Amino acid sequence: MSGDGLSQTTIWATITTAHSAGPEGQRAMHELVSRYHDAVERYIRLKIRDRHLADEVIQEFWHKVLTHKLSGADQTKGRFRDYVRTVLHRLVIDHFRSKKLQSLPPGELLDPSRPDADYDRVWRDVVIKRVLARLETFEIQTPKNRYATVLNLRLKNPEASIEDLTERLGSQLGREVSPEAFRKTLQRARTKFLELLILELKETIHPATPEDIEAEIYDLGLGHWYRRYSSESNA
Repeated sequence: MSGDGLSQTTIWATITTAHSAGPEGQRAMHELVSRYHDAVERYIRLKIRDRHLADEVIQEFWHKVLTHKLSGADQTKGRFRDYVRTVLHRLVIDHFRSKKLQSLPPGELLDPSRPDADYDRVWRDVVIKRVLARLETFEIQTPKNRYATVLNLRLKNPEASIEDLTERLGSQLGREVSPEAFRKTLQRARTKFLELLILELKETIHPATPEDIEAEIYDLGLGHWYRRYSSESNA
């Protein structure tokens, strides 16, 4: 998949390709593992405080992936993150029961209809990280583009004034930058971030209607960014 966000390949297609033989299958498998390794590990360690038991569940998940045990993923189910959550929940519960542990995992693991704030937070972090990486790639590939630099400055310094951020950017670039130029670049950066966010989510939902994408944005707790960035892009 292209890091610039221009790819239209869904993660469901990546799964199918990853379970095929040859170099293309190997590349797809590498993409699948690298894309979700951190999310799987972070989530399991949040749910299972025993380090050794958590390691077993993490290893079993990736063993199933690498040995093509997840190749039967139903592409009609919609959101890929719901599918991953179901697989991880079952693995955790199975391990608790196989170890005959007295205490079962948290209630949301036993009832898939219950919200799981830990899982949503971990998945949201992964989505934001990937979209920012796409924005950084866009900046590298576009001459004199500073979208990623400017947006990261704002995200890392939410309370800083525009004048302060402008001075920091000028120090990084080695030249003077006006506050007005910073504001315009930040507005364009947010618009581009929103565009790349939509593309990122399109890859994880099938089918992906505009309504599906918007619902996913709000479900992930990114509604405040969506509202603000949308209003700025329409200004």
